[in-house]
Amino acid sequence: MKTIQLFILALVLMAGDLFAQGFISDQITKNKDGIALEDSTFIGSWPMFGKGNVRMKIGGYMKNDFVYDVNGTRDKTQFLMSTIPVQGEADYGSTGYVSFFSKETRINLDVRSKVNNTPVQMFFEGDFFSSVGNQFRIRHAYIKVGGFTFGQTWTNLTFLETLPFIIDFAAGDALFGGRSNQIRYETNINKNWLFGASIEYLENMGIENPNTLNGVAQAQLPLVSMKFIYSKNNTKLFFGASAAQLHWTGGPEGKNASTPQLDVIFGGRRQIDKKNSVSFNVNYGVGSGENILAFIGSNANAVLTQDGELVAMKSFSALVGYTHHWNEKWSSNFSYAYGWLMDIPNSRDPFALKAGGISHVNLVWQPLKYFSTGIEYMRGAQRTANSSFGVANRVQFMTKFDF
Repeated sequence: MKTIQLFILALVLMAGDLFAQGFISDQITKNKDGIALEDSTFIGSWPMFGKGNVRMKIGGYMKNDFVYDVNGTRDKTQFLMSTIPVQGEADYGSTGYVSFFSKETRINLDVRSKVNNTPVQMFFEGDFFSSVGNQFRIRHAYIKVGGFTFGQTWTNLTFLETLPFIIDFAAGDALFGGRSNQIRYETNINKNWLFGASIEYLENMGIENPNTLNGVAQAQLPLVSMKFIYSKNNTKLFFGASAAQLHWTGGPEGKNASTPQLDVIFGGRRQIDKKNSVSFNVNYGVGSGENILAFIGSNANAVLTQDGELVAMKSFSALVGYTHHWNEKWSSNFSYAYGWLMDIPNSRDPFALKAGGISHVNLVWQPLKYFSTGIEYMRGAQRTANSSFGVANRVQFMTKFDF
């Protein structure tokens, strides 16, 4: 037994000597062709052997959510303004419920290379937050070549930096944007300014047809947008605008109708010190209510009148956020979002979302490098087109493993 122990000790000492001389460490960081196994500019990636200078990384997270909803909001997986029951609806005054799910879990694949000093990237990500069950769905699927982006990802005017960390999946209630298929170009004007422009597919026309006229909402032209981002020290400011067309095709028995969609957006984030940061996001639009995350799916862009005319509604949204780090492991986040529609035609569904606000406050604990947990309280209110009002409260607990 002593002979075996001495042999193992000798091997350990020899390995330590080899590491000290750089022999084994060189074998670990490089293969026989001299290709680096690690890259400090692409942490966690590895080379795709036989593919030349191509590297790949797998990432994502596992998230488990546990919800107690006090007032019976209709969506058991995310807290949305439009799902809050209001006076006059059958489910107003419902009792609470519990909901456990892991739908937000996501996984992504990131492949990068450089061709003639031009960076090239392919990124794909999906999760299980589909509207039906736990079906897998695509979040991002795009290619980047230099400053160009082709495919599905966040829109050019989605300024995610204005959001604090929120446990609820519907974190950006008043955030303008979402994901779309697009062609985008971004470039640094100088060390402080970035410019971006895009043409994007406007998938959802957001047209309400209360008189059930013949026809269908259909995109004839893409959305075009421009943005400027200013960064200096601990401050970042965002400016953007977009224009598109809302179109209704009446078919052989109906009437065609079109109206412009316009948006302006302003946002920012300020790192006050190591422990505190604040953010905001403000948007005003015409015919673009559906571009506000809280209004998605509520036909908040325009109403098709009985005469076959499109009447665009004006929209406004505002969001403020605050993050505080108590220490290295504990942090809290607060956000309040409010949005409303203006110039609403009388023919609009009386129980359609007109205005609403939602607040979130949480406490997050990260005891380990890759693991975090936390609890969040949220309160929301909705007012519908007929001025009916409803309030809801929810508590959500989560566990999360990032990789």
